Amino acid sequence: MKRLFQLALLPVLAVGIMSCSSDNNGSGKGDGEEVEVKQIEVDSTDLAEAPEVIPTDDTDSTFNDYVENAKITRNISLKFSGNAVTATGDVDAVTITTSGAHVTIKSSCKNVSYSLSGYSNDGSIKIYSSNKYKLELNGISLHNPSGAAINNQCGKSLYLVLADGTSNALSDGKTYVPVAGEDMKGTLFSEGQILISGKGTLNVNANSRNGICSDDYIVVRPGCKIYVNSTANNAIKANDGVTIKGGVINLVTSGNGAKGINCESNINIYGGRTTVINSGSTLVLTNDTTGCAGIKADSTINVTTGIVNVKCTGEGGKGFNSGADINIYGGNINVVTLGAKKNSAPKGVKADRNISILGGSFYSYSANSAALDVAGTLKLGENPTGQKSGTHYYIIGF
Repeated sequence: MKRLFQLALLPVLAVGIMSCSSDNNGSGKGDGEEVEVKQIEVDSTDLAEAPEVIPTDDTDSTFNDYVENAKITRNISLKFSGNAVTATGDVDAVTITTSGAHVTIKSSCKNVSYSLSGYSNDGSIKIYSSNKYKLELNGISLHNPSGAAINNQCGKSLYLVLADGTSNALSDGKTYVPVAGEDMKGTLFSEGQILISGKGTLNVNANSRNGICSDDYIVVRPGCKIYVNSTANNAIKANDGVTIKGGVINLVTSGNGAKGINCESNINIYGGRTTVINSGSTLVLTNDTTGCAGIKADSTINVTTGIVNVKCTGEGGKGFNSGADINIYGGNINVVTLGAKKNSAPKGVKADRNISILGGSFYSYSANSAALDVAGTLKLGENPTGQKSGTHYYIIGF
């Protein structure tokens, strides 16, 4: 049985359990002590980031995650305009069919790049490929009322490049038209990896399923600006891992049971600024319940550096929720949960195994439940510069 971590059990903290609730002036109180309840909102301001180091050794495990290491030799441009689309470039290398502004591409070629621009309120692109490829968003606004706006049916890498200085928008409708034998799990869906780079902006609106979804893993690199608003399901969903190396990421979810980031494997955050605003409540099913969360991993959550801000306001919402361990090595972590306890217990930061807070700054506040819920052991780094703790809040810095 899981046990709620009681701070009084660790002499190093020397703080008793306190009853704490938020008031109208942005503070929580416990035993006469006021605790700031941080205000967390969408933050699209620019973020200064160090230049990336691109691996050049092809034995590096991340070598193939970089579009710079892909040898692009064929370039195709697709310009959308209302209910039509025009293709130019090396079009003879692939098979392109269109129905209005809905494009299907079949390719067996290597080293192909597709560039999308223009707009359509009834359009999409679906790609079948036996090889990895580059997909550049170069000022595209694409809405598919009956399915995914971008649908990668290739199990190889999708290099999604946000062209520098461009603004791009993808959205889906509330109802998908199914295709036999195919998945279509979100506005931007890929059977393979999604490797996002570039210094452009991507806005995704998900009205039926996930916002950005991969049946493999997702990597976000520095320089990207990504905003996902999902009213139905998760903002970002991956089966085999989510790695955030940088960028400015804002995820807003309102569906019951939805998560800002939901991964069946590990979530690794190495930089950037990730903000999650979750207002959904617990999804009550016939024989089960599924709670909301800002960041949810079936395996381990690791934060090495960067800024992570999470706010959950719905019933039972959890800030961080790990099926294994949570390791905070550095960075600036801020978690606020304000939801009530009814079908599911809201928690600030929850791990089914251990939590390690070894560096950086860490803030967790839960208005109606535990700021920390750890089934195993809480491990803290040495020589913290400050600590404040109670049942409903946990603050520590190094």
